[in-house]
Amino acid sequence: MPLPVKDILKMIADNTKKYGMPFPMPKEVIYKWADGLDLPKGGDTVLFTGLLYQMIPYINASIKYLESVEESKYLSVLMKAGGIVSVISKLLLRVSEEELKEQYEVLRGIAILLKKTGTQFGYLYENDMYSGALLYDMGLDNDFREYAVMVYNKLKSLGVRTLITIDPHTTYMMREVYKNIIPGYDLMVKNYFEILTNSSIEPTKILKESATLHDPCYYARYLKIIDEPRRLLEKGGINIMEPERNKELTFCCGGPIESITPGLSKRVAQLRVSELSIANKNIITMCPICYANLSRVKPKDVAVKDVSHYLYTIYR
Repeated sequence: MPLPVKDILKMIADNTKKYGMPFPMPKEVIYKWADGLDLPKGGDTVLFTGLLYQMIPYINASIKYLESVEESKYLSVLMKAGGIVSVISKLLLRVSEEELKEQYEVLRGIAILLKKTGTQFGYLYENDMYSGALLYDMGLDNDFREYAVMVYNKLKSLGVRTLITIDPHTTYMMREVYKNIIPGYDLMVKNYFEILTNSSIEPTKILKESATLHDPCYYARYLKIIDEPRRLLEKGGINIMEPERNKELTFCCGGPIESITPGLSKRVAQLRVSELSIANKNIITMCPICYANLSRVKPKDVAVKDVSHYLYTIYR
């Protein structure tokens, strides 16, 4: 039975306005990953995580529930029993520490590598923010515009001039979309692949492994960040086995429709995992949304890892 899309979109918009994120999570989850790294607070250049990696365990919990509701014959009863939205809010309080730790390691690895390049940057801690990408993706234009202006004004008030981004959605929003809707937008946006590639960082360990690479659509089609991750991985000994559909012609991971049609999203992700695993059973992702969608459907003999795990092992 189809999910109540209007209610879910309203939940996403309301949560983003109220909590600064589409799926509410405890405030400390935003910045706990940075414990012990001694990153300066604030500055004119900051690591802007966009919160997507931190949100993955919460997205997984809500999608698992939505998938079960979509498959249920008793949706109308569930709705009368309190509504899907209120159930999701309770589920989000119960994500596993193991899942959170895995995402923290991604963020810590990227920050440590950036420090190793000699790049001077700070971190906003409790002021780190979500870009509003899902509002944009879902066509909630008025909500997105209002939210984007709030984010930009907050960053300006904190004295930020340059953002270092770490995922394709946040990079695209902050580099290409914000400037089209905010008059005078003047933030410079650098992606961490670009910084690593243009630095003098060298491998400290050569991995003699083969893997296939899934290009996220925003990186490959719109930002043209295609060669940078390949050069970094190959320099570290990774033999990249290209899938049939790659680079600008990459194929969808199933996102970001998983919150409104989880069944369709699952079928698309299964198709993509099948394509990628023909090339190699070690799949490297470069986007937290792609990682979540492909990981949810992968067979036991297929491994899915974020690219940062490889880069950290090679260059730390």
